[in-house]
Amino acid sequence: MKNLFLILILTLFSCKSKKLESNTLKPKFELGIDVVAKVSKIDSIANYYLVLVENKNEYLKIVSDKNQAKYYNGIKVDVGKYYKFRIQQITNRQPPDINDTIMPVNYLDIAACRNFGKTKICTESSYELAKASNLRGLHLRKD
Repeated sequence: MKNLFLILILTLFSCKSKKLESNTLKPKFELGIDVVAKVSKIDSIANYYLVLVENKNEYLKIVSDKNQAKYYNGIKVDVGKYYKFRIQQITNRQPPDINDTIMPVNYLDIAACRNFGKTKICTESSYELAKASNLRGLHLRKD
């Protein structure tokens, strides 16, 4: 019995313990596509900023929560400047495919609205709704 107890204690002390890795320095995986676009307008409604951006291919209305903590080393976005946004598109009002039934209305005239908490935010003219995972409030995370 004494030998069994001795073997058990030696076994416990000889096993290596795993170090727990901290994930504090590792960036989270982000879904979305990188879009370099010019900020054309900044507006707000209730607790959200609406950042209208455009490039030669896309027009997006990015919804950003005012109450999110800004990035410590972030850059505040300004109207008229170009930035790289990590975009997750929320609405898509593209015209129907050729094989779909043809609609006799302009698809841009149809507003697509989404609820953000208690706030209803809609598309406008050519601008689709989107979120940017690298934007908090009006501060963009540095890459």
